[in-house]
Amino acid sequence: MKRIVSLFLACLLLCALTVSASAAWVVPLSVQQQWDEEADFVIVGFGLAGAAAAVEAHDIAPDAKVVVLEKMPKELAGGNSIASGQTFIVPSENAIPEFKKYLEACNEPNPIPDEYLTWLVEGFASQLPWIQSVAESAEYEAGYVGGGELKWGKLVVEFDTFPGAGFEGTSAHLRAKGAGSFEKGGVWNCFAKAAQARNVDIRYENPATALVQDPVTKKVEGVVVKNTKEGTSYTLKGNKGVLLACGGYENNLQMQRDFHGVDVARTSGTPGNTGDGIKMLMEAGAQIWHMRNQTQSGGFWLGIQVPEYESVFMRNFSMAGNSWIEIDANSERFYNEAYGYHRQHMKAVEYGRYVDLPHERALPVHLIFDESTREAGSIATQWLAWPTTTMGYLWSNDNLAELEKGWIIKADTLEELAEKIDRDPAKLMATVERFKALCEAGEDKDYGRDPAKMAKIEKGPFYAVSITPALVATTGGAKRDTQSRVLDWDDQPIPGLYEAGELGSYVSNLYQNGVFLSEAMLSGRTAAQTAFGAASEVKAVADAAAGPAWQGAADGDYKAVVEAMHGTVEVTVTIKDGKLAGIALGEGRDGMLITDEQLAGYVQSLVDSQNIAVDAVSGATVDCQAITEAITKAFAK
Repeated sequence: MKRIVSLFLACLLLCALTVSASAAWVVPLSVQQQWDEEADFVIVGFGLAGAAAAVEAHDIAPDAKVVVLEKMPKELAGGNSIASGQTFIVPSENAIPEFKKYLEACNEPNPIPDEYLTWLVEGFASQLPWIQSVAESAEYEAGYVGGGELKWGKLVVEFDTFPGAGFEGTSAHLRAKGAGSFEKGGVWNCFAKAAQARNVDIRYENPATALVQDPVTKKVEGVVVKNTKEGTSYTLKGNKGVLLACGGYENNLQMQRDFHGVDVARTSGTPGNTGDGIKMLMEAGAQIWHMRNQTQSGGFWLGIQVPEYESVFMRNFSMAGNSWIEIDANSERFYNEAYGYHRQHMKAVEYGRYVDLPHERALPVHLIFDESTREAGSIATQWLAWPTTTMGYLWSNDNLAELEKGWIIKADTLEELAEKIDRDPAKLMATVERFKALCEAGEDKDYGRDPAKMAKIEKGPFYAVSITPALVATTGGAKRDTQSRVLDWDDQPIPGLYEAGELGSYVSNLYQNGVFLSEAMLSGRTAAQTAFGAASEVKAVADAAAGPAWQGAADGDYKAVVEAMHGTVEVTVTIKDGKLAGIALGEGRDGMLITDEQLAGYVQSLVDSQNIAVDAVSGATVDCQAITEAITKAFAK
């Protein structure tokens, strides 16, 4: 009877896997799971975070089978990292306290745990040598703001009135050796080339469609994959875990409405970011954070949507002409449209704090300009946004090519233009006349636009372009710890599941230029280190800077229970005279691989150094990590 019940359950779960593969984002692990394929580490997403993880995993274990699953075709891979401004931020190690204050201010009023922030800033300050070594392997090099060699103080600080804003640091990018100048997509190009040079198994047009999770232990064992080219699906086991590095939900309008409350928003990055990872994480029981924040962290940018491209162009940050305005749903000006908001990721000060620009609340919005501005220069950026960085379209300097394509609406008179864009001609004319009067007065009493950037809209023909709120990134996803492990609602790691990049980003409010790419590299690299049991170089630096976990603890025994390789283990930490005096393992010890002799030697090295950042025992790395995790947990406040 028992055998019949077992067979029935096995068939039931196997059917659930078959049926759910297309209907659910998590499917249960069947009793007798038959995997189509196995790998050591499965990475979902080939953006910068995924590429960094692949490079690090290979360098830790060159013989390991690392598989990267990418949703997009090869020519469109790269995620948002290829469409970004290519800046990563590097604080000097001397600047860590000030840089931490600055990022803490950026995150208000939704701060992340202090230990997370410490780890993050330490990681940013210490990972440059690793980035340079990866670049060297790909025949790339680092370039810095201001050109030449690394010089502290050459960087873009977006919120210079915040505490710590004067931190010592630099803004950097990567470019092919000998190029000598900025390279579009340079950071992504470098890491993609580095991964390919290591012969990492990168599968394009093979998106993960579901996680495979044990319904009892909640461990993520692998993924269901769809081969888009062949129209088939297969299961792929990840023996050391699955890393979700598949971006946010910029190109999912329903998610934008549900999670951020916007009416219409588009993406200026990859059209592939439709929230797939968020759906998987939610169904897997992950704790979700940063879906809304106080602001849209990456900002609402000024997008120009055209039929030929799913992602948008960006309106030029610095318009060459001055005879132009933007109008809202009431056909009126509604803000200082010529100000350089891009320097604060499209944030404006309102009631003493930074908030998103009002475009998503002011729709429909149009850019109105005349012949003088049309002739003066491109109304769209020629170096940023997906259609340019990835699809290769360069907006013309005189805007004529786009006019011929019908992307720009033209009329001989302003009244005719109003009718073509479904506006009240009288209202539009009144707004243009008001702007004309302000130009003549030499002062924008309405919104404070610089008079040097104002000119009458009077030379026909006249033009209009619809402006759409555009997202460069979202930060929502699962809460993750400093080992890139996904946490559940009890702040416990979901076994076998990791996360990196903008999906579940540590950015919880205002975004500082360069943080996303630095975070992508750090979190992707850390996920690989955790999965393969390698000592995390950046984590060791952070731990050393913060002091021992037991610092200030009273003498006595402290206990913690943590997850080891084959179950939980109880660890007792003894403090004497304010120092680490001993470690004993209790229930669960039998399931560990570390021998008594190895354990004694490892504990002695911890006691001698009074620091948990010591080398793990070869062959028992995961057990050593469990012990150090227990030490940290035992003294967590």
